[in-house]
Amino acid sequence: MRLYYHLLRFSNIVSSVVLGGMIISVSPVFAHGPEQILSEEALIEELVDLIESGEELITAGILVEALSRYQHALSLDQENPKIFSAIGYIQALMGNFQAAASAFQNAIELEPQNASFYFGLAHAYSRLEDYEAAAQTYRQVLELQPSYLQARLGLGAVLFRHENFEEALTVYREISQQHPRNLQAAEAIGLTLLQLGDLNAAISALEYAATLDSSSSRIQTSLGLAYLETGNVEAGLAIFRKVAEADPQNIDAQLQIGRILWQQGDLEAALEQYQQIVRLQPDSIAARDAISDIFFEQQNVLMTIVAHRELLELAPDHAAGYYHLGIALEARGRTAEAIETLQKARSLFLEQGNEEGTQIVNELLQKL
Repeated sequence: MRLYYHLLRFSNIVSSVVLGGMIISVSPVFAHGPEQILSEEALIEELVDLIESGEELITAGILVEALSRYQHALSLDQENPKIFSAIGYIQALMGNFQAAASAFQNAIELEPQNASFYFGLAHAYSRLEDYEAAAQTYRQVLELQPSYLQARLGLGAVLFRHENFEEALTVYREISQQHPRNLQAAEAIGLTLLQLGDLNAAISALEYAATLDSSSSRIQTSLGLAYLETGNVEAGLAIFRKVAEADPQNIDAQLQIGRILWQQGDLEAALEQYQQIVRLQPDSIAARDAISDIFFEQQNVLMTIVAHRELLELAPDHAAGYYHLGIALEARGRTAEAIETLQKARSLFLEQGNEEGTQIVNELLQKL
């Protein structure tokens, strides 16, 4: 245990920082040979070199080499929880969340009162989608450090993902009471109220969140959806147009505008809107699907065929797309192609377990 206390000041985990264009020079660390027996002083020196160079490598984003340094350090001192924690941190940065969880668990066994170790473990559980374990671990963080804001936000997030909306709302409201201008909590309250179906309260919460960050297209989009849920289509459309004007690349807002125009029966305006989306994002399946269906609804047979072929190149498993294409081909007198296309639609509906779609296609094929 003596080594651990010598090394505490050298083994704090640093935040990951990307240093654009900067080359970090890291002195090579030479491991002692297996036949060598190091003095305690030499062992401490080697551990310090490993930990310090590991921190530099993390900062530089050279994670594989940083992990190697800390694993070497662990082979020299298996009683240092900070080394386990550093390994957990690196594994999490690398996306190895099961390994990260294991490392943080080892750190906690050695130092069970360290809130940051539990926080790292909770984050790993969350990324593994073990939301129940993540929530319990965030609660352990808060038992040790009740004022740990990020842990409380993390608890709210995993409760939300676990669809425990009532408890998530309670957590977010507690945060908002203590930190009225916390944007994350303010927005989350609105989104949670949406999930609970309390639409008017959701709108009020999201409007408040928008005052904290008037430039957030995400908040505005959520607010627009809330208005649509209340049936206030014009208010929703106005918000989505505002978002699209401020950020023409916001495809979600553009799609919502197209959907509203289509539902209002303005097919030409909706078609123009979806075509604008395709110009911005040629591989947008949602926009191409809408274009194909609008042409189908307009009974524009030729453009229905063209649009559906373009759609099916991007989405070859789109059963309804093959169904509509088959109908259009039959309308053009191309019966053989229509039958082949409808058989493809039937095959896909069967694979997808869509009994209604399969029956509809079978009835149509029987008529051809």
